Amino acid sequence: MSIINIMMRELFTISKWELKRTRSTISPKIRFFSIFILILIGTASFFAVQSGLHINDNIYKVVVTDGSLAGVIGSDSKFEVFVADEERARYLFQHDNFDILIIGKKIYYQNTEKSISAFDSLDKAVKRYNEASLMTYNDLNNTFPVWITIDNLAREQAFISPSMNKLPEMETSLETQSSTGSQGDQISSTQTAGIGDAGTPGIRTADNAHVPSLEEITGGNQISAISEQTLSTPSHLSPPIPFKSVVLSFLFIFPIYFIAQFFSSSIMEERIKRKGELLLVSPVSSTQIVLGKLLPYLLGSIALVALMTFRLGGSPWIILAVLPISLMYLSTSFLGAIIARSFKELSFVLIFLSVFLSGYIFFPAMFSNVHAISIISPMTLVVRLLENETVTLSDYLFSTIPFYLVSILIFIFGIFIYREEDLFTQKTISGKLLDSIQEFIKRVRVPLFSLSIVLIPIAFSIQMMLIVLMFNFPIRIGIVFFIVVAAFIEELVKSVGIYTVFSRKMSDATTGNALKFGILSGLGFFAGEKLLLLVVIASISSSAFGSVMGAGLLIFPLLLHVTSTTVASLGIRYSGSRYYFACVILASVVHAAYNLYLVRSVILG
Repeated sequence: MSIINIMMRELFTISKWELKRTRSTISPKIRFFSIFILILIGTASFFAVQSGLHINDNIYKVVVTDGSLAGVIGSDSKFEVFVADEERARYLFQHDNFDILIIGKKIYYQNTEKSISAFDSLDKAVKRYNEASLMTYNDLNNTFPVWITIDNLAREQAFISPSMNKLPEMETSLETQSSTGSQGDQISSTQTAGIGDAGTPGIRTADNAHVPSLEEITGGNQISAISEQTLSTPSHLSPPIPFKSVVLSFLFIFPIYFIAQFFSSSIMEERIKRKGELLLVSPVSSTQIVLGKLLPYLLGSIALVALMTFRLGGSPWIILAVLPISLMYLSTSFLGAIIARSFKELSFVLIFLSVFLSGYIFFPAMFSNVHAISIISPMTLVVRLLENETVTLSDYLFSTIPFYLVSILIFIFGIFIYREEDLFTQKTISGKLLDSIQEFIKRVRVPLFSLSIVLIPIAFSIQMMLIVLMFNFPIRIGIVFFIVVAAFIEELVKSVGIYTVFSRKMSDATTGNALKFGILSGLGFFAGEKLLLLVVIASISSSAFGSVMGAGLLIFPLLLHVTSTTVASLGIRYSGSRYYFACVILASVVHAAYNLYLVRSVILG
């Protein structure tokens, strides 16, 4: 017990030193600028959530002679509406870049792309307004005589289809039936149903005309949205994208990204100025040093997330959902700071990793109401919690286990090369990565078997990101692309240990060793893959993608992994380490051929 207390005391001491050193190295200007950027982005995101994005506001200019139409058209923020007499309206339309002119029941538009687009948007705005006006009546069955009962059908991928049991909230809008024509042609409006609110933003009157409000027309009856309906009208078949919640979720990630940058900069500065040598010669292990440095940044990110969750009134479970994302950003920043040779190279490494991680985190969350595969991102959990939806334990495990495993794995391999011969030398990035793999092989029993197991989360995470990119493509194209890339990733992961052993001359490059290493690596990947798939891949196990990833099968995937890895191993043995990637490609061809045969019915229809 005393040993644990001593280790914890040393860890907290290193954390305290790290805080003091970071505070002294970061200039007041950088602190002020960082805080200012955080406040600016937070404020902008908060207002975007509250009022939505307004990049399309007032992009079309419309002039009308009937003041009652101003509120109707102005209910759509894309329109800036003017009311004028006929002579003034014609002059504005001809000389002041107006897109639409409405005189009585006649609509005119310019012979330009913008004006034609404005006319199309006008038609949609009219329809929305008309529908909202109809919602003011209490008798919905007679108001909407056509209702649709929605019966969801399974996609080809066999993912779980989202249920559509709610009707989206109505917006103020109006419906018109119109026919297009050339400039100056008459366009008849069959109905001008209702007059909008004169106080709607974007409405200005040239002649100070009074525009009655919708409340005046309807006698004070408010437009009420249908909620919790099991039926839908034909115009409400598209599920909404949770834009506000996705923007809000960005507030949780951006501070974490900033903190991760400070973490990597701290380590990089110690390397360049060789300040880390004092810690390396101290009686503490590399693990304690890294964890001690990590602790203040991790606790700081958790504290910021907790503060924002409290201020936004979100669920406390958001903190747990964001925790693996914090670990992922901190771990990749840590590894990047160790393998980079300069701040310039570190910038390229971190930008690449950040772009990939941001795509993995945010892109699936945009489809949280559309597709079950969105659950691969922990940010989808945050969006669901912000939308007051239920998140189950299986959802949490499916989303976060790959993040936890990859983060831990990166820290472990980073700690392996947190030593003088890697920190203070100008080795290449690939050389340092091979150093970490070499250290793993030295320290672990049955190393190639174990290495294939521990590298699976990286291959799994990349494959899941590929699924996100592919599920919107035609199924045949998506499956073929996924098979080819996934096969290459798996063969690279399985053979990198064999390449390290042969290239670093850790064992004799004999045919017997090549066969043994290929079998051990293939067996390890098969065992680890089954264990991970049983835990987190249940929701896609019946899909074509799940079949490619080996879910539900035993003997054939085992033979596949052993055979393909042995092909790569023998290739390295006879062609040498110089042709390593050619050997991986050859093994990938064997691997991809098996998977293509497995899903041939999907590809051939």
